[in-house]
Amino acid sequence: MNELTTFQPNTDRRADYRKFDVLTVDRECGVVVDVRSHTVTLTRTAAGLIAEIDGLADTVDSAVRLLTQAQRVNLLEEVLTAPMPTGVIGKAVACELHRELGRLGYREHYALAGDVLNRVVPSLAALTAAERDLVREYAYGQLGLQVGGWAA
Repeated sequence: MNELTTFQPNTDRRADYRKFDVLTVDRECGVVVDVRSHTVTLTRTAAGLIAEIDGLADTVDSAVRLLTQAQRVNLLEEVLTAPMPTGVIGKAVACELHRELGRLGYREHYALAGDVLNRVVPSLAALTAAERDLVREYAYGQLGLQVGGWAA
């Protein structure tokens, strides 16, 4: 009987790093011919996922194939992304703010928000609703416009 176990994350947060102990069993005609243990590491970087199998760099496809075809998968280590602070506007609203600032002709959205809020702004999604409104009012005001309409 093949007891294929797939790893099911128990969280809604993405992982920046996961290290697994993987047991694979090779069978021929129902007879076990080889049992192997591997360590699979997946790391998220700015460029994408990086995979290692037994400490050696490998393709993500190979690592995922090994994980999905394994007899047993145990999670050894995990580093999750930081949770989004409560009260922030989130990605969808930030996307709309990016579009709105782009339509107004602004190209450096993070710099604009940073200037308005007097702090570094690495992501518009991390702004509060009040901060978003302040950035919008400033952006429109610099062009002599009012938010939601033309200046009189």
